Amino acid sequence: MDTAKIVAPVLIMLIIGVLCRKTKMISVDGIGGIKKFITTFPLPLTIFHAVATATYNREVVLVFGIMLTVVTLALLIGFLCKGIVKEPYKGYFPYLMTIYEGGMMAFPLYQSLMGVENMSNIAIIDVPCGIFAFGIYFGLVKMTDQGTKFNAKELAKNAFSSPCFVALLLGLFMGGSGLMGKFLATGASSLYLSIKDFVTAPLSAMILLCVGYEFMLEKDTIGVCIKTVFARLILQIVLLLGVLAIGKNSGFSEPMMIGLILYFFTLPSLCLSSFVKNEAASKYMSTTSSLYLIITLIAYAILAGVV
Repeated sequence: MDTAKIVAPVLIMLIIGVLCRKTKMISVDGIGGIKKFITTFPLPLTIFHAVATATYNREVVLVFGIMLTVVTLALLIGFLCKGIVKEPYKGYFPYLMTIYEGGMMAFPLYQSLMGVENMSNIAIIDVPCGIFAFGIYFGLVKMTDQGTKFNAKELAKNAFSSPCFVALLLGLFMGGSGLMGKFLATGASSLYLSIKDFVTAPLSAMILLCVGYEFMLEKDTIGVCIKTVFARLILQIVLLLGVLAIGKNSGFSEPMMIGLILYFFTLPSLCLSSFVKNEAASKYMSTTSSLYLIITLIAYAILAGVV
């Protein structure tokens, strides 16, 4: 029953999202507006607070280094194995082997499992991935789609135009410098916390609504997408086993270990297809993410039965 209480709300919001698309209760522009609101206000605030209030110890530094290595290694392996699929998908295959939908998927799922008080764990796992994603990854995707060469200036422009990336950096500064701890010790902190709680309260439900809305399977790409899903799953399991071995030997806390397991089974970035104009590539990425959502939910349900 406890597992059902955790999983049911997530599934219901996903189903509501699907129904909103099927019945056209919410238009494509409408869901785009909701996503823009999420990624401009409640999600950056959630990321900022979780990162700024994290305890920066040896475990955090080690997780940071591990995750930065993982996302980089997975991308390189993706390029080495891109021959698994044919054109026009071959050039986009590597990008589906790395990066995780942290803010729009891992965050709400982890919160439902471990509670708000443990959110700093998933945030710390997501920080290096976010830096890699907004600093390098999405820019590379865009350049691949446009057929242009590497441009550091364009990568920086893409990164700093993202509220989530800016919030992440501010959170690191406030938390690492100790300024956030000093602020929370003042009387003004109660006003900040009240505003933060109110703005972020509907975040999980809104995110899951959007994820459900965008769940769709394109028949003409289903075969190559299934192949891509299995390739990513195998790669992520291998990487996860290595990370868990390091975590066990290093004495990682249980909430951190659970966060790592959930994170490695999380689907690729949901906004990936928005960085490409190639229609075939967009369908390929969207359908792969939709299929991988099933794996994410299975892993989530298993974890819900264990914790």
